Amino acid sequence: MKKTLFKNAQIMSVNEEVGDLEDADILIVGSRIDQIGPGLKDSEAEVIDAKGMLIMPGMADTHTHLWQTLFKGRAADAWGMEYFTNIPPMSRHFTADDVYAAIYSGAVESMANGVTTIFDYHTCIHAPEYADATVQAFKDSGIRATFGYDLGAFSLGESDKIGPSEARFPDVERLRGTIPNGDEDLLRLAVCLSQILPDTIERMEREIRFAREIDVPMTWHNNKPGEIEAINRSGLLGTDILPAHSNYTTDEDLRLLGSIGGCLTSQTEAETYAGRRSMTMIKRGHNQGVDIALGTDVPNIINLGVMPQMRILYILQRFMDGIEERHEGHPFARRPGVPTFAPRDIVKFATANGGKALGIGDTVGQIAPGYQADLVLIDGRDFGISEGDPAGHIVLNSSAAEVDSVMVAGEFRKRDRKMVGIETGKVVKLREAARDRVYASVGTRPGELKRTYWNWAED
Repeated sequence: MKKTLFKNAQIMSVNEEVGDLEDADILIVGSRIDQIGPGLKDSEAEVIDAKGMLIMPGMADTHTHLWQTLFKGRAADAWGMEYFTNIPPMSRHFTADDVYAAIYSGAVESMANGVTTIFDYHTCIHAPEYADATVQAFKDSGIRATFGYDLGAFSLGESDKIGPSEARFPDVERLRGTIPNGDEDLLRLAVCLSQILPDTIERMEREIRFAREIDVPMTWHNNKPGEIEAINRSGLLGTDILPAHSNYTTDEDLRLLGSIGGCLTSQTEAETYAGRRSMTMIKRGHNQGVDIALGTDVPNIINLGVMPQMRILYILQRFMDGIEERHEGHPFARRPGVPTFAPRDIVKFATANGGKALGIGDTVGQIAPGYQADLVLIDGRDFGISEGDPAGHIVLNSSAAEVDSVMVAGEFRKRDRKMVGIETGKVVKLREAARDRVYASVGTRPGELKRTYWNWAED
């Protein structure tokens, strides 16, 4: 069995028992972490000197739409609802090959930036072959992925071979028959619930019961107040359902979620960028015992990688804490609960909480014996690691440029700042060729964002 021994590293384990270690070693046996501590030896292991490196758990992107990787940066200047008029309609012009190119290139870029676990909320499934292309793309990339099959058919078009909601159950069951969904499996299956409205509660109940019958986790775009309350009234609220965004959740929504030990996933950069969302749910949820996880959401706007999400959440919450202090007339001084988060909390959101949110928290997100060897090596050899809590370096002083190596299930996916077995130049060409084919079908070109003005129009 393959063994790897990292020597002399600084380790941020995100594990209470292991803690933080200086000049320590990690022994990997197969796909798992076997031992952690100083002075480890194994004559059969490949020894890697990690002096000057900070090793942390692999990061989890718990909500993104990877098919939009084709349109990298297209909606950078979008405002208000312009994302929805510019991006989702393009889904109808995709072929299964285009889906493969988008998923594969997005997964590779995510790993390059330190993401080892990803949840793809897949709203570009027009026929079974699109789902099959997605499965193949994830397998070829080597990332740890949860394929979230959209039941709501968000981008449904006239040519779709499968309709929404229950019409999609057979294809989901077909996939489930080939995807074991074990905690250590690199590919897992989930479903993305339809939009929850007062007149669609029965549909929501059928979808949740279906998901539990085939034993797959669930998520949905939680974009209105009272949705968590509605699921709870149906007697179906559980930790296997992950709300995404949740910007308009009520205090009761969050109390219910916290009472069951639930999580929510925030895509802080995209939500803040949108200019129309409240961000109070993060602190309110945290105070109710809800575990916060992170995601990137929209690759057509946001860089694929969780590091920017950590930084903007940390800074944003401190800014909002300051607003509260001024409005309430408090002196600007530290007191219990203010500021809301320390850098260590934010790193936990990106790692351990991400694993928990996806139902595999006992498998990934921490560095401890028995956990999967999903690791990121941050290179401090050029400029050094920040003093004090290593979480401060990760959140505020580091970036994807320092991601030297990435390991998923004991296998290097990136090493010495280069992807392993992947030519990134070819990945770019694959993505751009698919993008250009879609643009030709749509009748547009790169960078051509259609702006929508209030009360007047641009020619």
